[in-house]
Amino acid sequence: MKKLIFTILAGMLTLASCMNDWDTEQISSDIYSNDTIGEPNITISEIRKAYSSEISNSSYSLVNDYKVVEGIVVANDISGNIYQYIYIQQLNDNGECSTDEGGIAVGIKGMGALYSLYPVGQKVRIALKGLYVGGYGQSPRIGMPYINTNGAMRMGPMPLSMMREHVRLVGTPQPELVKAREVSASEMNSNNITDLTPMLVVLNNAEISDAGWPYAHWEVGGDVYSEYHDISINGTKVSQLLYTSTSAQFAGDTIQSGKKTIYGLLNRYSSSYQLSLRDLNDVIELEK
Repeated sequence: MKKLIFTILAGMLTLASCMNDWDTEQISSDIYSNDTIGEPNITISEIRKAYSSEISNSSYSLVNDYKVVEGIVVANDISGNIYQYIYIQQLNDNGECSTDEGGIAVGIKGMGALYSLYPVGQKVRIALKGLYVGGYGQSPRIGMPYINTNGAMRMGPMPLSMMREHVRLVGTPQPELVKAREVSASEMNSNNITDLTPMLVVLNNAEISDAGWPYAHWEVGGDVYSEYHDISINGTKVSQLLYTSTSAQFAGDTIQSGKKTIYGLLNRYSSSYQLSLRDLNDVIELEK
């Protein structure tokens, strides 16, 4: 594969929330891309269907067959609001991102700047044999199981060493191929949650509640919490829709009042929708 050169933060193995003032260096992405991975032979939709039971039960299964899936990156960890995951969606015949069906999360740990290798618009191929497919909060994921703090097995990210074996960068980033689906408040109901998540969406004529307060960093008794906010879309409220992690670089920024166009990754946790901003560029203030 023709060498792709990316600007990688020198401290890329640190936490995403610490990415601010590092010096940069040039390295080749070849060491992070397995160019022996061949043509795709299964789609994201087919994977989701084949492992629908595992996804809906928030369990997982090992992939034993040689399956290769291709998708385009629609969200990553660029601001720290998403951590250890990139989100990919299916490509239409015209090469653009499909907005008809949800995508899948690909978990990778051990690198604090996934966005450097996987910017929005980057096509990737994933060799699934030896990885696991399953669900977390009924949201589909590719990765590896792990033991959580309660001793339970959960679906999590693959280690960096497996990423080098199982993931291939295809071509150069083409962000113009990434399309967001416009979603209304009425569409975000329980009947549509499987089809709409995870997916890059846009909310038009939207307003975030709690203007004047921060997106996150809500302190209670000395503890700092991630935060949920209501969003009204064309005057119809969707409760607890916008989720912001305390690790987001904009967590302490103030929510502005007024109408907005809001882009973001629409995901789910069980039966609830969650919208995560990729960064503050996803919020476009409209003229008052």
